[in-house]
Amino acid sequence: MASYSVSDAVATYFLYYKYVHPFIFSLGTIIPMPPDEVLRKGSGTLCESLLMVQAFDANILAPNKFKSQHEKFHGGKLLQSETYIGGHVEALESGVFRADIDISFNNNSAAYQKLIDKVDEDLQYTITVENEVAMEDVKNYDEIRDEIVAKLTYLRDNPRCTEKPLIYHLDVAAMYPNIILTNRL
Repeated sequence: MASYSVSDAVATYFLYYKYVHPFIFSLGTIIPMPPDEVLRKGSGTLCESLLMVQAFDANILAPNKFKSQHEKFHGGKLLQSETYIGGHVEALESGVFRADIDISFNNNSAAYQKLIDKVDEDLQYTITVENEVAMEDVKNYDEIRDEIVAKLTYLRDNPRCTEKPLIYHLDVAAMYPNIILTNRL
């Protein structure tokens, strides 16, 4: 029994070093987390971290992580407990995609116009509520606002474009265990 136990431990050790160990360290280089954090985090959190790194590298604005309130309200009444009714996942397009082949995009110009119309409101909310900074402390507000509006205007005026896409596989099913673990359900 002891020799079987030792051989099992040795086999597990070598399997770990052959398959798991390099994978953990390669994830740790892609996602800015140490290896022990990569092991502990769920796939949803790892995916979020990867998206944030990619957004930073591409100079794309991303909202701050939402901080939930201690008290939850629904319809103006305080909730004693919060339950999850279920999620809705919509597949916009299914198939096999490649990042090295040009794809035609047909964007909705009206949606971009709505974003342009709400730029000031959205930026003020981000600055004052999410980042807790006074508007008078922001030195280059007009410059950043104009840059965002220019990019949105270009997308609104050119709704049809052909580009090589950035493809991310988001495993939505992995979010449900993450909700279960986070809330100890």
